[in-house]
Amino acid sequence: MAAIAAHKLQIIRTLVETAPDAALRSLELALSSAGATGSLAAVRALVEDETASRFVRNNILAPIVPLCAPRGEGCVSFPSMVLGRLWKALKVIAPSRVDEASAKCNPWDLEQGTPEVFDELCKTAAAGLRDPENAAFDSVRSLCDPEHLALCLQLSAIARSCLPKLAEWVSRMSDERAFAAKLAYRDACRISEDAGPLLLDMLSAHLPDDWRIMRVISAVMDRPSDRYLASSEVKAFGERILADIDASIARIENFNFADGEKAGRQAAQGAHKAQLQIVEFQQSVDIAKDGPWGKRLARHKQQMAKVCEQRMDQADKQLEAALPLRSLSMMSKKGSKGAAKLTDEPDEAMIRRAQSALAFIAELRSCADKAGYGSSRNKILEKLNSRLDPYIEDVLHVARTGDGGDSGLAVKYLDVAAGFIAYTRDDKTAEIVRRRAAAAIAA
Repeated sequence: MAAIAAHKLQIIRTLVETAPDAALRSLELALSSAGATGSLAAVRALVEDETASRFVRNNILAPIVPLCAPRGEGCVSFPSMVLGRLWKALKVIAPSRVDEASAKCNPWDLEQGTPEVFDELCKTAAAGLRDPENAAFDSVRSLCDPEHLALCLQLSAIARSCLPKLAEWVSRMSDERAFAAKLAYRDACRISEDAGPLLLDMLSAHLPDDWRIMRVISAVMDRPSDRYLASSEVKAFGERILADIDASIARIENFNFADGEKAGRQAAQGAHKAQLQIVEFQQSVDIAKDGPWGKRLARHKQQMAKVCEQRMDQADKQLEAALPLRSLSMMSKKGSKGAAKLTDEPDEAMIRRAQSALAFIAELRSCADKAGYGSSRNKILEKLNSRLDPYIEDVLHVARTGDGGDSGLAVKYLDVAAGFIAYTRDDKTAEIVRRRAAAAIAA
């Protein structure tokens, strides 16, 4: 295979250098079987070089790496291209120090603690950003506020020292760990009066759930009252969580059943997250019922229970539309809602809507009891199952005998009903229904 022309290789190099990390990993995997010769070998070499370079870059600039990605509103963040341009500028102005740092990015060196050169390079980058005469950083300045980024880089040494301890701080805070967190916060405040909250924001970006930084704030401030915290320099963290809970309530209220199972599960996961956030707030802050945040939290709990119950109540109607019934005679058993209507093919749109509603209820299992609407959920599940159980028996009868409808349609509706009962009960029950359907067909 002919070699790639130089100008085309340069285009590919640019694309590789600017590709997101996920895309780069996909490229590396796709090219892993490329041979040592040929045009693909050259591309593979570019990808491998870029992967190695990013590994070094992400270790040296570790404290700010998660800041260079989309984050929630109000969180500190920079465009993703900042990392690449910052790294390129460092290689221009401090090549020997970059080479030294690269040589110390092997696992055995990193196990001994962070090499000093990592923090020195972060300080060099901060100084370069603040120097308008340093043209190497012009491309970075064009993307963001250079002073804001420089302050984050200046705080990198403190943040880096906290990162190995962060998991312990948010899992089980002790007096010793609280003291270490207070020291880090105090050191940051010595750099700048607003550097303390910025350090906390940087640390929160390294957490799977950034709102758990409230545990560190609680330790730093000795579990403050909501009145104090709501007027302090870190009030933005509390406001951010409250706004996030507001957004979760709105998503539950407005999600569309037509968007299917995924939408229902995501809405319920938002309810679960909001419940965890409320508990986190209550454990980290001394909440007063009439305090500025205490009132809002109480209102959030009521609103969440209300909207969840309203959306769960709508599931019965969606189930009826997906599994239609026909009226029975006046002599029918009292309380009967009707027999299965097996005249038309199952409606995929109605099935999708029912799946969304039922998935929402199923996914609420993890938080409903603790959030105060577990009893309502249980009653709704009982109602749904009281509709599904006789429907399944009715359709099974039709599938076996053909009496009362089309047996072919009955089998299709059985499969739909089995899918639904997996939400209202479990997968095992759904499998039993499917086996009974198979037996009815074979009979």
